[in-house]
Amino acid sequence: MKNSIKVLFSIAAISLCGMSLRAQNANTNTGIYLTEQDYRSNKLTYVLGDHDKLRLNEFLGGKNINLVYQGKAITLPKNQVFGYRLNNQDFRFYQNEAYSILDTAGFVLYSREKLSPSVKGSKQEEAYFYSVNTAQPVIALTVQNLWNSFPGQTDFRYSIQSNFSNDADLAAYDGLSKQYKIKYLFFHQKQLVAAHIVR
Repeated sequence: MKNSIKVLFSIAAISLCGMSLRAQNANTNTGIYLTEQDYRSNKLTYVLGDHDKLRLNEFLGGKNINLVYQGKAITLPKNQVFGYRLNNQDFRFYQNEAYSILDTAGFVLYSREKLSPSVKGSKQEEAYFYSVNTAQPVIALTVQNLWNSFPGQTDFRYSIQSNFSNDADLAAYDGLSKQYKIKYLFFHQKQLVAAHIVR
């Protein structure tokens, strides 16, 4: 019972921290992407200034985001909005949850903070997801899911199996080349196929 109460308080505290956000200044480019096309065109609507506010309502899967924009209160359903930018980081809504967009080359990588059980109750962990493109569903980053998503790219699928021993390794980042290893494999296999065709 005590652990359940601790978990609920942890969730509430984390959610309250992220619920009401004020744009730090006009240079942070905080605003809303109404559509996928807006995101691809880098077109923000409701660009927040110093006195504007954004409330994401993340606690218990809130279905709307609320803005105070130029003195007016605005409510937008999450399922009708592509996403938002907050302090120069882009996010996509999918099934009322916000996913941080990490990398869009080839396919889209996302991350999301989640609570997971631990010895002392619960702790925040980063979970990883992907979508084939920005119009497709967001799904967990697993070897099996990647295998199913790229049926025509046999070399890439086999390279995943031979280079990653488990799902957690798929989010590995190479600090020297400044890229995710899974993206390196994706493009490396495409280059090998293209070189083979040219011959």
